[in-house]
Amino acid sequence: MQELFINKKQFIPFVTCGFPNKKKTVEVIKLFLEESVEIIEIGVPFSDPVADGPTIQYSSYVALKNKIGIEEVFETISTTMKYKPYCPVIMTYLNPVIVYGIENFFKDAYQVGVKGVIFADSIVENVDMYYSLTTKYGICNILLLSPTTKLERRKLIYRYTTGFIYLVTLTGTTGAREKLPDYFYSFVKQIRKETKQPLCVGFGISKLDQVLGILKYIDGVIVGSFIVDLIRKGNFEDLKNFIKKFTEIAKIKNL
Repeated sequence: MQELFINKKQFIPFVTCGFPNKKKTVEVIKLFLEESVEIIEIGVPFSDPVADGPTIQYSSYVALKNKIGIEEVFETISTTMKYKPYCPVIMTYLNPVIVYGIENFFKDAYQVGVKGVIFADSIVENVDMYYSLTTKYGICNILLLSPTTKLERRKLIYRYTTGFIYLVTLTGTTGAREKLPDYFYSFVKQIRKETKQPLCVGFGISKLDQVLGILKYIDGVIVGSFIVDLIRKGNFEDLKNFIKKFTEIAKIKNL
């Protein structure tokens, strides 16, 4: 996955699998691919998504009512990979994976082409539960790093990240914001000094101008809640235009 960040910035959209239904998820992923998106974050709906705000919580609620689980997520990835190869990253929580079977999860993920995993409720000290399996199946381990993460733990995150580091913009849950915290910009600059790992920022991003000031320090931008809200409204034309704006960052190599 890291080779995708060598020559360009990456825009990484998020979609909750099964929201508003499985068919629409396939259509949305195809829309992303038509707009030259290379990395797509696909959420496994979960009943207690503690890292997520109201928008993604609602999408998980609907998807669970549609009986979407890990198997259905894998089916969706398999279907869309036939349309156009891309880099699927699964966003989930540890509990569903433990129930599914940790090695079974990685084995099946590998078979459908998953390239990376994010466990939203996992701390770096938990990596022994699954890290060897990421290596065995060649699936990148993506860890979250927040503005409150201390240096000692940041060093562990740098050590065990094999995809990109997910920089959380704020303390709190996901959800589109009009403005990101002022402290976030200095935080990004500090992290860039500490590691050469690809850095992607997410949580709260809804406008391109929120990240223009830090594009020279980061390698990608993740947008979730704002996209899920557009999907909920059923306005695919607005969604397409939104994606077009953000994929423009792929043309920016160095600022």
